[in-house]
Amino acid sequence: MIRSAEDRMTWVCTREPPTARLRLTDSPSSRAMLDGGWWPTSRDPVVELCSLVTALTARRGVIERIMLQPAAWDRHPCRIGVDGAVVRVGWFSTLGAALVIVTGPRDLRIDLAVIAPETTDAVATAAMLAASRPANTTRAADILFIPPSPHSRRLAGHGDDVAVWETEGGHVQLDRRSTAPART
Repeated sequence: MIRSAEDRMTWVCTREPPTARLRLTDSPSSRAMLDGGWWPTSRDPVVELCSLVTALTARRGVIERIMLQPAAWDRHPCRIGVDGAVVRVGWFSTLGAALVIVTGPRDLRIDLAVIAPETTDAVATAAMLAASRPANTTRAADILFIPPSPHSRRLAGHGDDVAVWETEGGHVQLDRRSTAPART
């Protein structure tokens, strides 16, 4: 397999990256689906991942690898240089766009819900709070569908819930009538 020069490059952010908009659980839980939420300011992975790695390194330790979904980002670097260290970036089309997986030494794994940069402040804040709740059981793809307050409407329609349930192995009973034989 011939690799391009771009594939072999280590990308480095040439300007000061923005402060990461990140909210993490206080302590990692083995029962939680997510370890927090991340709201990037753009779709430039070099700038955004540099700020994310810097913030996570300060809170959780050394970061070695990041896994992302390629369709959600403008370009796809394989390595990023952050503070003299190289972080490998893997692009997986099977990974949801709303999830980033960060790994490091000694079984360090951080699963973060990714909130799209164009999301409004109120919705993004609510999503990051939901993702950082201890022992949360909400999947990253569903985080934005959690209403920010009891008075707000659900952002997703019922059909979306049915589709998720069906693809996870559940079965929706379309006809609620009893299938038991009639007594005579």
